[in-house]
Amino acid sequence: MTYLGYIGFAALIAMIAAGIPIGLGLMVVGLAGLAIVGNIDTAMTQSTIAFWSEGTKFVLVSLPFYVLMGNLIYHTGIARNLFKTASNWLGWLPGGLGIASVFACAGFGAVSGSSTATARTMGAIVIPEMRRYGYGMRLATGVMSSAGTLGILIPPSIILIFYGLLTETSVGKLFIAGIIPGFLIACIFAAIVLAISIIDPSQGGKREPAEAVSWRDRIDSLAYILPVLAIFASIFGGLYLGVFTPTESAVFGVVAVLIYGALTRSLTVEAIRASLADAALVTAMLFLIIVGGMLFTRFLAQTGFTASIVQLIVSLDLSYVEFIIAITLLYLVLGCVLDLFGMLILTVPILFPLAMQLGIDPVWFGIYVVIVAEIGLVTPPLGVNVFVIHTVARDVPLGQIFRGCLPFVVGLLLFVAIMAIWPQVVLYLVN
Repeated sequence: MTYLGYIGFAALIAMIAAGIPIGLGLMVVGLAGLAIVGNIDTAMTQSTIAFWSEGTKFVLVSLPFYVLMGNLIYHTGIARNLFKTASNWLGWLPGGLGIASVFACAGFGAVSGSSTATARTMGAIVIPEMRRYGYGMRLATGVMSSAGTLGILIPPSIILIFYGLLTETSVGKLFIAGIIPGFLIACIFAAIVLAISIIDPSQGGKREPAEAVSWRDRIDSLAYILPVLAIFASIFGGLYLGVFTPTESAVFGVVAVLIYGALTRSLTVEAIRASLADAALVTAMLFLIIVGGMLFTRFLAQTGFTASIVQLIVSLDLSYVEFIIAITLLYLVLGCVLDLFGMLILTVPILFPLAMQLGIDPVWFGIYVVIVAEIGLVTPPLGVNVFVIHTVARDVPLGQIFRGCLPFVVGLLLFVAIMAIWPQVVLYLVN
């Protein structure tokens, strides 16, 4: 019976490689596999149970609201204001605009929850400015592709909600745990930009003299970041103090952005309509992936595939360090052929029990999985963020953008080593 699981797993990989949406592929293979293992009635019953059990989870209601919040923020002009503030304060440094873009992406990620949205929005603003100041396009596109990944780590993060649903881990704790790692990775990225700009000034571009921007302008520009700080602080202050749940915080965030848009007159009826339509489409896609993933994992479990893989890994008798190294390498390989959700659906149900056997904290493991999966967003051939940035800088070859991402991939791997050695980097706020 186990061989059916291997056939189903290979069939899913083939469907994804052929360009079939991951959610549809999971549904087709899961239902077909359940029908073969049992019968068609069993498969239909399982699908009904999956739709009902997943669709009635209260935390799932947060998904459309967080997506909607990110879409609304995209239309408010907050992103441009964040970059303006960061460049006023940091533009005088070597590679100052690149450093400013990292922290602007971190700020935008703190209220958008999406990596591609962060890369798309900030890239369209920052890359023309970096081009104007003579920055090398390898550094400019590399830093924007990589800094965009902060959108799925710094909460609210759609992928952390997804992991929480897969493993029944507290989404609130995952959100709180993502704050320090997100900030530290942003600092690592900024240090990499600074180092590259000092070593190779042709990549760092021209920098403004420190006196080019007055202290009054710098201080006045801080008002631009107040909306982001207010939304972020209210959402996570409420979560940290237990005032509201992640789902309630998502609704609160949408209301806060709508109020800001009304006060600044930055949201039109057309923008709100477009945001609602996109949120509905993204939520439907995510729900299909979640339900399809449940059916697929149930099929694998019934064939004994999951148990056989777990048993194989257990037989290797890996230590904690060996397990982390092996799983990191696994994700680096999978990132070449699968998207973010595909990686989590296929690996977390297998790896999560093993991590628990090794005594790894489920919240720490969630942050770890998201960080190593981030690397797949900027590595060939399916680096989604690289293709997003390529739409902004079409004259820059894809190979050059991927090369520009390499130092930041090293930075992410460095942070993985740091959090593996000192888990409290992730768990301090949670504990």
